[in-house]
Amino acid sequence: MDTCTAPKLREDLEIIRGMDDHPLMFDPKGGTYHRLTKSAAALLRQFDGAHSLDELSALMAERRGVPAEGVRGELTAFVDELSRSGLLVGTEAEREPKKRAGGRFGTSMLMPRFVITRSLPTVLEPVARLLRPVPSWLSVGVFAGGGILGILLGLYAVLTSAPPAKDLLGTGTLVAIALMFLQILVHESAHAMVCQVLKVPVRGLGVALLFYFMPLAYVDRTDAYRVRSRGGRVLLAVAGPLSDGWFTGAAALLVLTTDGPVAQVAGALLIFQMLNLVTNINPMLPSDGYAALEAGFGLVDARGRAFTLLKHRLLGRPLPGFLERMPARSRRLHVTYGIVCCVYTVALGFFVVQSLIWSFELVGRSMP
Repeated sequence: MDTCTAPKLREDLEIIRGMDDHPLMFDPKGGTYHRLTKSAAALLRQFDGAHSLDELSALMAERRGVPAEGVRGELTAFVDELSRSGLLVGTEAEREPKKRAGGRFGTSMLMPRFVITRSLPTVLEPVARLLRPVPSWLSVGVFAGGGILGILLGLYAVLTSAPPAKDLLGTGTLVAIALMFLQILVHESAHAMVCQVLKVPVRGLGVALLFYFMPLAYVDRTDAYRVRSRGGRVLLAVAGPLSDGWFTGAAALLVLTTDGPVAQVAGALLIFQMLNLVTNINPMLPSDGYAALEAGFGLVDARGRAFTLLKHRLLGRPLPGFLERMPARSRRLHVTYGIVCCVYTVALGFFVVQSLIWSFELVGRSMP
């Protein structure tokens, strides 16, 4: 029997229990995870090359208590999806999987990426080893409490003691920019540290261009799918913004209690910090806020599914099987979310352009 009549999974694939105890299939070729239903995970154990489609249909029908003819179409569509993804022996993926290691450049979700280092797990493990024995309620409580307090203090300082625009020019702002780069490094390291403590190390630290024009740093935490607890994944997502909260609180204290050059640097830094927080917790972007939203509600690739639905609707293409089986209400919510994301992206691009124009005009007016 061949692959068409007796499907067989590749032997290097790994079926695990991941987030919220959902079955996942890990493909080491591309380093990707595929979410499975419990019935699909059970059925895949019979994809050993020894069971024909007729036998698999009979097995599905027996489990559901329905005639075999009623499940044959669903089984065929499932096998076709596996074939298109290159997950069956003798098949190739329709799209080349992105490389896990070696290559430093890549593109996904309209974000060109460059990997700077893959050595963070080695650097962070000694500290993670010290943190693991600490009660989680204590370490998380102190970390989250300080971060939230810092964000609130920063908001208060911006509303009551924001520096005038003319003070955002000069060497003080250059110092603030340098400090902001250091804070971004700590922000990404905070995500990586939570991964390390949970024993799912990040794959790399790098930089990306969001929508090809907005630079940002990132850590590749794809393997966080292996974290089974929802709370652990939420903490992983918000670790960066909470670490920013500590730095924001420190800058706010300096703004409120000092003057002169120190206050000018702290004021410029505080403006950058608050803008960064607003962007970073926005669930309309592939941000930490979006990741926390997904983790908290048990969603998987909500943006990707929303954009796929929009694309297929606009182009009049038939939906992939996993979206065709999605309840109609969920499809409508995903489409609405996708439309909001598109509108927000256009508005954000307009805001960035206007901010650049404003900045150039401000610099021009300040020159003799």
